[in-house]
Amino acid sequence: MSVVEALTNEEQYLVALLQDPSGVDLAEFLWQDADQKDNLFRCYPFQYAWYRNDSKQQIDQCARSIGKSMGIQMRGYAFAFCNPENDMMITAPEMIHLDPVTKAIEDRLMSTRLSQEMLKSGTQSNGITHRPFEAKFKNGAKIIGRIPQKDGKGVKGMHPRWLEMDEAQDYPAAGWIELIETLRYGDATARWRAHGVSRGVRDHYYKLTSSDDWYTHRITAMSRPDWTAKERESKAELYGSREHPDYRRNILGLHGDAMSSLFVLHRLMLCVDTSPDSDYNKNVYTHIRLNDEYVKDT
Repeated sequence: MSVVEALTNEEQYLVALLQDPSGVDLAEFLWQDADQKDNLFRCYPFQYAWYRNDSKQQIDQCARSIGKSMGIQMRGYAFAFCNPENDMMITAPEMIHLDPVTKAIEDRLMSTRLSQEMLKSGTQSNGITHRPFEAKFKNGAKIIGRIPQKDGKGVKGMHPRWLEMDEAQDYPAAGWIELIETLRYGDATARWRAHGVSRGVRDHYYKLTSSDDWYTHRITAMSRPDWTAKERESKAELYGSREHPDYRRNILGLHGDAMSSLFVLHRLMLCVDTSPDSDYNKNVYTHIRLNDEYVKDT
């Protein structure tokens, strides 16, 4: 038989902070923000409901620079405190996409004594290893970084409770297929969050943003409190107009429409037979051969 002393009010508050799976409470309690006068980190008003959505499968079909990466950092920071003996996996199409995300999480974990003390440090590391990225905690929790590779085998055999997928619009189709069997669907607290900015093509990412099985967040750049009319006009000028496909993707978070050049090219290529014996490839080969002969002759 054991006796546990009643917690003080301060200790009860701390427990409540540690049990927030969104990471918002811990971030606002512990993180610093040098850009603020009081040096305190605070979420934007629109981010609270976004970060705290508990749907099992979510897609962020959003504009750029509105807080997708920050949300991953907060959930990564909070994961170990409320998920002992469980794994969180962070994945992205290529290492060039994954490294900045895992580096940001590592910096957050090392920024406060509370998270440092949670890491399972040893003689050779502080609890964090690289290539592949892995952060181990004293309560058995782990954060793992993986890239799918072209055939999806890079994410095989993983069964995380939380799955964070960055740059989902560029994720290979084989990787999407492997991830379907990765998440522990039977776990009521399991979460799969896919973050991306539309490329304007009707691919797997596009289909899921219209699926009833996924909760899709659509947040524009105008949601930021620091967005101004001057920035709107500047971005419209840089992209050419507010109707330009890249303005619609990066500022409004919208998919390209039927008039988008990206969409038209994608549809046209789907109609082309690109198999090795196709007339298309034979013509391409003939063109290359004739061009090479021309270069040699001149």
